[in-house]
Amino acid sequence: MTKYSIILNTLILIFSSQIIYAGCGSCVAHNPKKNTETKENINLLSTIPNNGLIQGNVQASCGMCNFDVKSKRCSLYIKVGENSYSVKGTTINDHGDSHASDGFCNAIRTASVKGKVSNGIFWAETLELQ
Repeated sequence: MTKYSIILNTLILIFSSQIIYAGCGSCVAHNPKKNTETKENINLLSTIPNNGLIQGNVQASCGMCNFDVKSKRCSLYIKVGENSYSVKGTTINDHGDSHASDGFCNAIRTASVKGKVSNGIFWAETLELQ
């Protein structure tokens, strides 16, 4: 092997590893600009009752990108008070492109929800963006 082929192979290895570990690149986790739509005059739910049934306004966004959830992929979460809950019954892309400027990976949106929180998961009956 020549000196140049060793250098070329090393560069290819470095660049390919960067692509593999870079993520999608448009997520807020990699882009510090956050677009928070939630306004102070909207009454957001702050607690979950003992029966777990909730109905009202919450923050909704990508858990990894905006709610500091340790995850390897983007997924829909809601926030009630200081706690984040994974959403089942609807997905992050059911409400538009998650990587659009107003998508869940780039914005924290207000959503009107109805459903039940159980074992750290919000089981959505409805989730409508405001």
